[in-house]
Amino acid sequence: MAMMAKGITTLAKELQNRDRKVVICETFFYLLIISVAIIGNSCVLLAVYRNSRLRTIPNYYIVSLAISDILLPLLCAPNSIVVAIVGYWPFNDNVCQTQGFFVIILACASLLTLTLTAINRFYRLVLTKRYRRIFTKRRTLIMIAFGVGLACLEPLPYLISGRRYVFHPGKLFCFQTAEISFPNFIVYFYVGVPTFTLSICYALVFRQIRIHRRTVQNLRSCSTAVDNITHADVRVTKILFITVMGLLACWMPIAVIDFIDTFRGEVSFPRQVYVFYLFLGNFSGAINPFLYGFLNRNLRREYRKIFSLRKRNSRLQHLQIDLTSFSTRNPCSTELTAN
Repeated sequence: MAMMAKGITTLAKELQNRDRKVVICETFFYLLIISVAIIGNSCVLLAVYRNSRLRTIPNYYIVSLAISDILLPLLCAPNSIVVAIVGYWPFNDNVCQTQGFFVIILACASLLTLTLTAINRFYRLVLTKRYRRIFTKRRTLIMIAFGVGLACLEPLPYLISGRRYVFHPGKLFCFQTAEISFPNFIVYFYVGVPTFTLSICYALVFRQIRIHRRTVQNLRSCSTAVDNITHADVRVTKILFITVMGLLACWMPIAVIDFIDTFRGEVSFPRQVYVFYLFLGNFSGAINPFLYGFLNRNLRREYRKIFSLRKRNSRLQHLQIDLTSFSTRNPCSTELTAN
């Protein structure tokens, strides 16, 4: 613990003594990432709200993930932005505990939601007969709510044991202490079990897709297990799988950094690595809306409608202003309108 405290002190001094250019660059890129995450995921929610055809069971998971990706920067980023600017933690301990609490919950909620999508795809393409009975819209919402509730339980053993979240000057936010203990390792259980589950589910799903394609290519009669597999099912599965890969690509390095720090009991990396850690944790939420839009034709079409509507409204406002100014300058125009 002495080595950890020494490392934290060193990181705190480096944070305070940054060059102005470094402060501007770190703050700019952090603001850019969280702005893209908030705007992009808000467009996902707006698209699903506007278009009833997008309210499918797989999209329920996308909506849940989008909500998590909006709440994470909204609830946790403002404090870190201030820290990035001023170079130290200017808030009280209650703010620190609140930030650490939401960071853990929202990160776990995202991973559990993606695990539920993998289970959904497993039933849809492998255990097809049971799919419609298990995954109704109501039951899907209950499953998502259960996953969020389970994520909310993760911090409780850590806090009940008397431990507190502490500010990490490298990561720029409050997080649990790096020590070998049961409460600290619960987070790895929340990461390990879902990651293993979704890996197995997608392995079996893609195995079933290969069997289906081979059967179709050989012009044999499809078995009952693959009768109901459609091109749309395969496309949705690929979209969700790529989303999972994007999140894991961002969060696995984070887990490795935390794991190494915990077992070594000291700050193991330079400050730049921890800043990259912070950016990665928010970057997964920023790329998801682009993945959905690039891979999902219906969602991409709705994106176009949203932005074209904004442009059309802007043109109408300018036209109204022009007409108003014209009528003000030309009294005869009022008479013509009245006639």
